[in-house]
Amino acid sequence: MIIASLKSLADRIRRAFGRTGGKVAVSAGELEGRSGTDIVLRKRIKVAVIAIALGSLSGWIEVPLPAEDFYRVMRAHVRARPAPQDVVMIALDNASLNAIGKGTPSRLDDSLLMDRLVAAGVHQIVWDRAHADPSSPEADARFSATLDRYRGMVWLGMVPQFEKSFQKIQEVLPHSQFRERAGVASMVYESAPFRQGAKIVTEVETSGAKYPAIAAVLADYDGPIRRFRPDLAIDPRSLPTYSYVDVLHGRVGANQLKGKRVIVGEAYIASVDVFEHPLYGRFPGATLHIVGAHTLKRGTPVDLYWYPALLIGALAIIVQASRRTRSSRVLWIAAGGLLAVTFILDETAVSMDIMSGLLALGVAGFGFHRITKKYYSGDVDAMTTSALSLDRANAGRDVYALKISNLSEISEDWSERELGEFVNSLIAYVKEPGEVADVAFERDVLVWFAPRMDAASLERHADGLALMLKTAISYDWQSTNSAPALGIDINYELPIGQRIKKAMQAADEAAARGVRFIINDAAHLEARNHRLGMIRLLEKGLRDRDIGVAYQPKVDLASGRIVGAETLIRWRPDGGELVNPQDLVLAAEAGDRINELTLVVMEGALLEAKQAIALDPRFKLAVNMSAKSLSDTHLLFDIMTLLGRYDFPAENLTLELTETAKLEDHRIAPQIAALKARGIGLSIDDFGTGESNLEYIEKLPSSELKIDKRFVQHMATSEESRAVVRATIEIAHSLGKIVVAEGVEDAAVVAELRAMGCDQAQGYFFSQAITMPELLAMLGERRAAFNG
Repeated sequence: MIIASLKSLADRIRRAFGRTGGKVAVSAGELEGRSGTDIVLRKRIKVAVIAIALGSLSGWIEVPLPAEDFYRVMRAHVRARPAPQDVVMIALDNASLNAIGKGTPSRLDDSLLMDRLVAAGVHQIVWDRAHADPSSPEADARFSATLDRYRGMVWLGMVPQFEKSFQKIQEVLPHSQFRERAGVASMVYESAPFRQGAKIVTEVETSGAKYPAIAAVLADYDGPIRRFRPDLAIDPRSLPTYSYVDVLHGRVGANQLKGKRVIVGEAYIASVDVFEHPLYGRFPGATLHIVGAHTLKRGTPVDLYWYPALLIGALAIIVQASRRTRSSRVLWIAAGGLLAVTFILDETAVSMDIMSGLLALGVAGFGFHRITKKYYSGDVDAMTTSALSLDRANAGRDVYALKISNLSEISEDWSERELGEFVNSLIAYVKEPGEVADVAFERDVLVWFAPRMDAASLERHADGLALMLKTAISYDWQSTNSAPALGIDINYELPIGQRIKKAMQAADEAAARGVRFIINDAAHLEARNHRLGMIRLLEKGLRDRDIGVAYQPKVDLASGRIVGAETLIRWRPDGGELVNPQDLVLAAEAGDRINELTLVVMEGALLEAKQAIALDPRFKLAVNMSAKSLSDTHLLFDIMTLLGRYDFPAENLTLELTETAKLEDHRIAPQIAALKARGIGLSIDDFGTGESNLEYIEKLPSSELKIDKRFVQHMATSEESRAVVRATIEIAHSLGKIVVAEGVEDAAVVAELRAMGCDQAQGYFFSQAITMPELLAMLGERRAAFNG
């Protein structure tokens, strides 16, 4: 089974790099249609190679060593425990030096100390001092005699020759007459960087002779030479410790020393033999030998270095790279396993460095995440279009795009997981015939390729697929107000990237028009030409500046009087049919002429509205404008110019701002300040739709807020709509804004709006859009638009 898996992985790697084994031939068409899965696999393999190489390099040059030591200290902190009590430290501390009255104890003092210790029944005496220099003949003779009496029980310290930080440390051995009568053990240990521990070698060699480490002597270690780390989990504060002078004067009882091993070491303040414990602070160097001895008692130390961890990491990376799943579970399991297994190894005599393996896993995880983020779509089992061969043509495939109308509305209360399940169910339906391989997901559109069909078959297939998807959505997700819209591109000579865009545009148009599918073919081209014709008509209107306008009165609900009017486009080019204002605005936006259209409409309205101001100086003229146009300083300059040219009071102009995209605060803030400084009013139009929400109130410090007509018109039948209208009025009033209700069509709604405290309203109940002379007539009569 393992062999089969490795063979499968090898085949995938060969395919990913465009190579195959044996006599398998790859046609040009197959290369042209290389799947997104192969593209992603190739990139994942590259990430895996880089990650494993970086991990190997870091281990080789020991880059992660500080992190390794830091994690080892963390584990020691978790595993902290008291030290065993079978090794005792005799501390040559400040109290001992003061009592002795000399710089250091004499050989006579040391001889007496050994007599006291042996009399108390100690098993072994180890000196963390070399006794290298001769003393007085009498003291040296006494010391030698004492060593003779306790031959085999006493060990003296030594320092081998070695180099440290560009310094050559000379060999230090006990005096020759002492070496013949006692064992000799190495006092040397190596501190880790940043004081994160130390290492001890169980045996050193110098001048052709070999000497065990003090830790090895205290532990009776007789194994192979090892370089090991003393277990920092052993708390040195719990080591049994007695003052040199107390033992010397017999103040330490025999029962406290009997059967134990002792090490005599420096512990006075001025001593340079100090070990910086990363958890517990400064301790005499002799304590490290004791901790090392307790570590060796667990068994022969084994240092696996960084190789096993990197091997485990590399295997996990290779497995993850070869899998189709986007989950990084394999990497997480490997990383967690490495972090956990060190706790187990710490309890044995085995040491393993894991940071190189973790580094490789981290680099691979980051790389795989970037690939997933770029080539996959959230919780959806689909790629993004960037995973496809976008720069190649494929004459054998039709390009499909599926858009779900109102997806944002039906998924408003869904979690990301639920949205992913919904889209994944659609993908399953799309793939059901078995002829669809990779499926891409962009925003709210699914994109896939399917074998090319003739025109008649393609129409039947598209219609059946759309109906099937609609039925599935209605049945599985209980959504009856959402219909799938298909866009299909059959421009086979174009690169895939362009065809995807065209298919997505066709799907958007199908959703907007409420049709099941649109095939991007000659018929669709004709419809596009119609839109282009609308753009040309718009350009002519802008050039001749003859686009007609009308005015829908705005009525004060308290008094029933007209207080202003909204400017609306009502245009019959060359006296022909009335142009749909929405089509005209869409054409202006598509042709990037919306600002010019705004200025033309405003110019005609300003000229006519001066007559209304003459009748009522408080009359407010409202002109629609895209909120994004606020970032266009040229447009605002042109508006200011028009106000000056027609001597129109700026305070009588209100800009009604509508937008469906988020605004950038830093781009519109200066323009808003300029408008407010001139006295021009701002109104948030169609509040509650698109992006016109509470966030807009903060970004656009308007004086007026208009409630979208869909809520107003449903007040009679929908409690939710009434609640939205009531809440909007309360919020706006709390912020000092005037509230205008749009789309008012009956007296019952008017009464309810007045009861809610709405300020103004407009709609067919009062008047449809009328010409300025008609509006002036209503204003001149000074009559109420309705009987309050």
